[in-house]
Amino acid sequence: MKHFLLSVAFLTICSFAHGQNSENNNLTNANKELLKELEQQEQNRLARIQSYLLLNPNTVITNKDELKFSRLYDIVDNRPIYKSTDNLEAGRATKTNQLLPGGSLNLNLDGTGMTVGVWDGGIVQDTHPEFADASGTTTRITLSDSGAEFSDHGTHVAGTIGAKGVNPNALGMAPNVNIKSYDWTNDEAEMVSAVTAAVNPIIISNHSYGVPVEQDEGTLDAWWMGAYTQDSYDIDNIAKNNPQYLIVTSAGNSGTVSYTGGLYAGYDKLTTDKNAKNNLVVANANPTTGEQPIFSGNYELTNLVINTGSSQGPTDDLRIKPDIAADGSNLLSPIPTDGYATYSGTSMASPNTAGTLLLLQEYYFQLNNAYMNSSTLKGLVCHTSIDDIATMGPDPIFGWGFLDAKTSAEAILDASNSNAVISELNMAQNQTYTYTFSAQAGDKLIATLCWTDMPANSISNGTLNDATPRLVNDLDLRLTKDGTTYFPWKLDYSSSTGFSNSKGDNTVDNVEKIEIDAPTAGVYTLTVTHKGTLKGTAIPVFGPQTQDYSLIVTGNNLSLSTNENTLSEDLVIYPNPNKGDFTINFGNNIDNSVKVSVIDTRGRIVYKNTYSKNSTQFNAAINLGEVESGIYIVNITQGNNKTSQKIIIE
Repeated sequence: MKHFLLSVAFLTICSFAHGQNSENNNLTNANKELLKELEQQEQNRLARIQSYLLLNPNTVITNKDELKFSRLYDIVDNRPIYKSTDNLEAGRATKTNQLLPGGSLNLNLDGTGMTVGVWDGGIVQDTHPEFADASGTTTRITLSDSGAEFSDHGTHVAGTIGAKGVNPNALGMAPNVNIKSYDWTNDEAEMVSAVTAAVNPIIISNHSYGVPVEQDEGTLDAWWMGAYTQDSYDIDNIAKNNPQYLIVTSAGNSGTVSYTGGLYAGYDKLTTDKNAKNNLVVANANPTTGEQPIFSGNYELTNLVINTGSSQGPTDDLRIKPDIAADGSNLLSPIPTDGYATYSGTSMASPNTAGTLLLLQEYYFQLNNAYMNSSTLKGLVCHTSIDDIATMGPDPIFGWGFLDAKTSAEAILDASNSNAVISELNMAQNQTYTYTFSAQAGDKLIATLCWTDMPANSISNGTLNDATPRLVNDLDLRLTKDGTTYFPWKLDYSSSTGFSNSKGDNTVDNVEKIEIDAPTAGVYTLTVTHKGTLKGTAIPVFGPQTQDYSLIVTGNNLSLSTNENTLSEDLVIYPNPNKGDFTINFGNNIDNSVKVSVIDTRGRIVYKNTYSKNSTQFNAAINLGEVESGIYIVNITQGNNKTSQKIIIE
């Protein structure tokens, strides 16, 4: 009877592993090879579990209570390792609500037409009213793993991303997004299939689970924490093969767990895929917001602290992880059966982030007719994140800072109107990229470089605090002005005093961020270079390769070309704010007609006209007619000169 039960248990595990929905995939050759590798790894893992269970038939396979679900994940050094869910008013804190219908930015984003992948300890209750489509007749959930049971945790996570707001307090970040729901078993192979699917491919996925520091039989061996393992390598490989796909994962809830042998007491708690380079790892913050001014509907952070349960980084090679923090404390969301519950943890911070990122991709697509690469999206949210109160600059608790959806969306709009830079470029061997722009004193000047790096050349397997650098292609970002060179942030470490940060040559991170708190007005030069020989997968693989990368630059009154300066230096638009009637005035010394267009924040043209040269002074009264209140962009072009100005319609 004991062997029969053991066989049933093992077959149950296998059924989860091979329950992947068969999709019609557009697999590249690289993804076909990767899929074979991942499936072989899964078979090897299952074989290790089967062999162990035959010798240890009383081993617990699954554990479940009200909030936490654990399942036997692997056997390492003859020891069972378990994977568990990461458990312990989010949209307001991250300002995602300002992107939603009715939000202050008038973007009316809701995830329509987009699909997100959700891997969790079980599948989502697809019939929950919160997941109905706009008509209320069809679910937005696709169940991609047959045989799995509805999961409280998985349903709550999916609701944080995409609940439609039947209960207004449970409104998700992207309330009309389509969701593909998977059990976490065989997740890596399923991710490759989902991102390459011919129908509704995903470009963002959420993973609110991992290997906790504290296991059923005590804490993990110390070498696990911060280590670049096979899972880290696999995640980096999947991301490298699929440049638009961003994998969002929870940091874990081991923040209060202690163990011996880490880099420093109270730190070094990230495990397995949390130590990859190309994903976005999210910590759990516990912010407080206040309506400012009262009754305005505008909520601002009044206090920002980390939830003590959130797992701290960094990685063993001192990369800045987690990447960012978001609100995951006390989130109300759907659970089976048609119910609701309030949970906290990085499991909630991660889907809060994933849903917000879907809206940013939706907005970028509206303005550019294309989605951002994952390195652009990751770089953008790191670029616009809010520093925590305790530490200026990055740290191993908040990462680069707290998610700020509003500032990210404003940067996307500014870039579309030449008031900021969001660029996707390619670095060739021995190339130096140079970009010159002018900025005014005032707002902080920030430049961020981000790239999807090759998987590391080796993985950790039992070496304590293995500091081997995992960065393969080391790109470098610098800003210079008047003989002064500004360097990016980097993390510093002392075994006696712990972690701090400074500015200098960052040789470990694939996110580099330069911040000038009090810039002086003038011309700045940005350069991107690289060290050594660039590695890649192009044939021949042993020759120099190229590396894609993303650049984000924001600041006060940026002028991104010299042509803009001559047109904008005496430009006046008045009154501003206005009610749709305003005047444009500037010196008209060039013998060319003037083109004027006005667009809203969704990229729609609400006014367009061409004016012939009429005098030495251009003066035009504009009437927009009946338009909604909000922010608009006035684009003015005269010959090769162009500029853009924001106006506010009251």
